[in-house]
Amino acid sequence: MKSNKSVSRKNLFLLLLDGCLLAGFWLLNQVRLTGIVIHEWAGVALAFVLLLHVAMHWQWIANMFRKFLRVRNALQYFKLALDIFGFIAFFAIIISGILMSKSFLPALGLSGVHSRNLKMIHLMATNATIAMLVLHLLVNLKGIIRMMTRSRRLRSREKSASGNLPDGIDPAGLG
Repeated sequence: MKSNKSVSRKNLFLLLLDGCLLAGFWLLNQVRLTGIVIHEWAGVALAFVLLLHVAMHWQWIANMFRKFLRVRNALQYFKLALDIFGFIAFFAIIISGILMSKSFLPALGLSGVHSRNLKMIHLMATNATIAMLVLHLLVNLKGIIRMMTRSRRLRSREKSASGNLPDGIDPAGLG
């Protein structure tokens, strides 16, 4: 059985990873701010972060598929469907973006495909992903808050058990 400390660290890492995905996705949607070169290369990098996200959550995904026919919890079905939809939409963005690349593919010696249909797929998948992210955050908000609260409590217990006091507190009471 895993210790609370290792579970807490993994949960904090997952939360940080999810935050990076969200921040990265927001930044990628600011093409006027970043420019097309940064947009494309950061998009490819974010694809790898998304793969890491899926790998880190793989146990949950596998459990949900295993339990899919036995579970009678509508919220779990909804979360699984939402995650599958989000995964497909996210990779539709990445694949369409790479296919019409003006910077990434030429750097590899390849040329991108430039069509209105591909751009429309890219934009529709982006809008679908934004909607999925909002719903994903809403249905998981309680768990996110619980994870952050539990993690904060564990860290404060660790500090008090090790004798470390918060900054600015003098153990002799002279400060």
